[in-house]
Amino acid sequence: MKEIDELNQRMDSNDEIVDSLVKKNTEMEKQVAKIFENPVPDYSVAIDILLTEVREIKQNIKRNNELTLLKQIYEKLSKVPTSATKQLRILLFPETNQGQYYKIVFGRLIPWGICLVVITYLYSLGGKAIDAYGQHKENQQSAHYQRAWIYLKQKAKKRTLSIMDTAYAKTADNK
Repeated sequence: MKEIDELNQRMDSNDEIVDSLVKKNTEMEKQVAKIFENPVPDYSVAIDILLTEVREIKQNIKRNNELTLLKQIYEKLSKVPTSATKQLRILLFPETNQGQYYKIVFGRLIPWGICLVVITYLYSLGGKAIDAYGQHKENQQSAHYQRAWIYLKQKAKKRTLSIMDTAYAKTADNK
């Protein structure tokens, strides 16, 4: 009895698999029906015209030299209409693939622009910090000289004091 139940369960699972495959197959058939073929333009008329012109030119080869032959070919080819047009456009808002366009603009260009502005600001801030550090070092050195001068004035004898006063007078700014 167990074996029959197991076989029934297997058959049920196989039926479910077959049903899902049938559903998928019908969905695929619907999708294939939606796909349309791009029509290939018919250039047979233009090719026939070119071939007849080339045949006429070949028949006239005996009478004409090669330079006139090339001129004739050029004239015939220049008369053939062309369907290709070149366009140069600047699109601020795209006609197609808007999602990809906005992903590029907002996902890459704007963050990189902000990074560039921040880096420029940090560069400017770094220059000011270096200037402030240099001024601080000069102030420290000046304070050190002042302390040394005061120390010498307190500990020096009269002769050293007179030499210090003359040195101070000679190095004072004359305005």
